[in-house]
Amino acid sequence: MTKTFTQNDLVQYLYNELPRRQRLQLEQALMVDQELAESCTDLLLAQLSLDNAFRQPSDKVTNAIISYSKTVSLHP
Repeated sequence: MTKTFTQNDLVQYLYNELPRRQRLQLEQALMVDQELAESCTDLLLAQLSLDNAFRQPSDKVTNAIISYSKTVSLHP
């Protein structure tokens, strides 16, 4: 019986969260199922894009926070 893999399985695979047996089954399926391989590639590209996204606020946001904090009184 052929196992059907979900998007969730693929995401877990990309983040190395699948159990070993399931990972091996998925890797075998990726070699023969073109559609599954394309879905995995799409998710991998999305993962790479997220990993390369900015991880800090822009200067505009930082300056707005600093400006706001200067107007707020810390003492009642």
